[in-house]
Amino acid sequence: MQIRLRRARPFTLALTLAVLLGGGLFLRPEASTTAEAKSAAATVTVDIRSFAYSPNPLVVPVGTTVRWTNYDAVGHDVTGDGEFAPVKSPLLGRNQSWEYTFTKPGSYRYHCSPHPFMQAEVQVIAEGGTPADSLAFPETGKTVQGAFLTYWRDNGLDFGEAGISYRESLALFGLPISDEIQERIGEEIYTVQYFERARFELHPENTDPRYKVLLGQFGRTLHPADPRVEQQPGATYFPETGHNVEGRFLEYWTKNGGLPIFGLPLSEPFREQLGDGTTYTVQYFERARFEEHPESAAPYDVQLGQFGRQIYTQQGGR
Repeated sequence: MQIRLRRARPFTLALTLAVLLGGGLFLRPEASTTAEAKSAAATVTVDIRSFAYSPNPLVVPVGTTVRWTNYDAVGHDVTGDGEFAPVKSPLLGRNQSWEYTFTKPGSYRYHCSPHPFMQAEVQVIAEGGTPADSLAFPETGKTVQGAFLTYWRDNGLDFGEAGISYRESLALFGLPISDEIQERIGEEIYTVQYFERARFELHPENTDPRYKVLLGQFGRTLHPADPRVEQQPGATYFPETGHNVEGRFLEYWTKNGGLPIFGLPLSEPFREQLGDGTTYTVQYFERARFEEHPESAAPYDVQLGQFGRQIYTQQGGR
C-alpha cells in the first residue's frame, strides 16, 4: 500500500502564459474517459471538479495507484466507506493530489467528508477479471447484483458527469431497502427489489434486453390518474393520459430518462403537503412524483418522491 500527498509542480513560464491566455491548460496523467482502466500496475487519475469525482465508477486492476487531484477552489478529501472506512486522505486544497495503491480486489466506496453528497466508487478487479457483479450498500445493509445492478448503473439523473456516475444513479433510484424477493404483480410472480424511489422488476419473458428490468408503476398506485384536461399553450401534451408537462418539470423529464423511467403524466402540477409538513408544487407520473424545491439550486430544484420506501413500508417492509 502506498499513500502520498503532494502539491502539483509549478509550471514553466511558457505553460503559465498558456494558462493565462488559454484558460485551463494543465499537465497531469490522463484520466480514463471510460469507467475502465487499460493497464495493470498503472497510475490512474480521478479529477475532483465541480463537487464531483470523475470518472465514477472507476474500474482498475489490482496494483493500480489512483491519484485524486482537486481542481475546485474549496477543499475536498477522500473518505472511505464500509471496509474502506479506515482510509482517509488529508483535506486537499486546489491543485493538491493524494494517491492510494489498491492491492486487493473489491468494491471501494468513498465520499468527501466536508461535502457528503459527493460519493464515488473504485472497483478493483483481479488480473483478467471483470467488474464486480454485486455492490453492497452499508447504509441499508442491502446488496444489488446481476441484472438489477446493471440497470442501476446504466441509468441516473444527468448531473453532467462522465458516463453515469454512482451519484447520478443514487439520485434517481435511492438506496436499496430490500433484498431480492418474490412478489405477485397482476397474475404473475416476479423477482423484485425495492429502492427508496423505485421497485425493480425482473421480466425474463421480455426478449428485448432493454425491457428485462422494468420499474413499478407506483404513481398509479398512490395517485390514480386525474381527469383529462385540454392541452395548454406552450406545454407538451400527452393524449394517452390527457395531461400536460411544461417548464422545469418537462426539462427534468426529458433530460433524465423520459417515458421509460418516469412514465406518462397522471396529473397537472398542483400544490400538495408532503410528509415533512411543507406544501410543494408536485406532479404525478406513472413511476414518479416530481417535487419542485425552489429553495435548492439546480439540479436539486426538482426532486423525486420516495415511492419505493412508502410502498414497501405499507406492505410491511422495514
